[in-house]
Amino acid sequence: MAGRLFARRAVGNECARREARVMVHLVILGEGQTEEVFVRDVLAPELGARGIFVRAQVVKTSKSGRGGALNLERVRTNLRDILRQRDDTYVSTMFDLYALGPTFPGFAHTRHLAAEQRAAQIEHQLSEDIVSRAGCRRERFIAHVQPHEFEALLFTDVQQICTAHPDWQRYEHDLASVRNEHATPEHINDSPTTAPSKRLMNLLKPSYKKTMHGPVIAKRIGLTAIRAACPHFGQWFDKLTALQPL
Repeated sequence: MAGRLFARRAVGNECARREARVMVHLVILGEGQTEEVFVRDVLAPELGARGIFVRAQVVKTSKSGRGGALNLERVRTNLRDILRQRDDTYVSTMFDLYALGPTFPGFAHTRHLAAEQRAAQIEHQLSEDIVSRAGCRRERFIAHVQPHEFEALLFTDVQQICTAHPDWQRYEHDLASVRNEHATPEHINDSPTTAPSKRLMNLLKPSYKKTMHGPVIAKRIGLTAIRAACPHFGQWFDKLTALQPL
């Protein structure tokens, strides 16, 4: 009896080890708490159902600080450290185009491009930079820069924005006007007063709070709708779902 029990446990442990080997492991480095919660609560469950285990991480800015104040050297250090931790893990990013600065490769000379083209150019150059510095296999790093920022995704469904607070229903027309002025939510522009998050903060009273409201609204909208309305985000999601075990 004890022998049969031991054998069943051994078989179970071996199955668990095999499952761990075939599962795809992915770390997504976000620039702040909003992206961290979105990845954890919205993106990870959907990818997990497809056999992709996702861990959200925020850019470290100091020994105890996390999030915000992106610069290229800080991003390089974070990504290099993650990529070198284990060689069977993919690494991606979720950075806002709006938050990047001139230190990032491609940022300055792509200003004339449309948002999705500019993001794609920066992603390509950032990927080349990080792969070279980390000394990792090229396929392990998937750069993603969201045009123009995370809040663009929320304009996929302005009705769902309005359900996040009982006083926001009266702003639905204003939010819909913003959305209808642009070809996609990802085209809502990135000036200090008209970036997607600034629009929400300026239009909504009481004001929109990024970490409090953003991931909740995104979860209500759902990834299917977001992917359909936001093609650059959708392309990133498709890349992630196509990953194979390393």
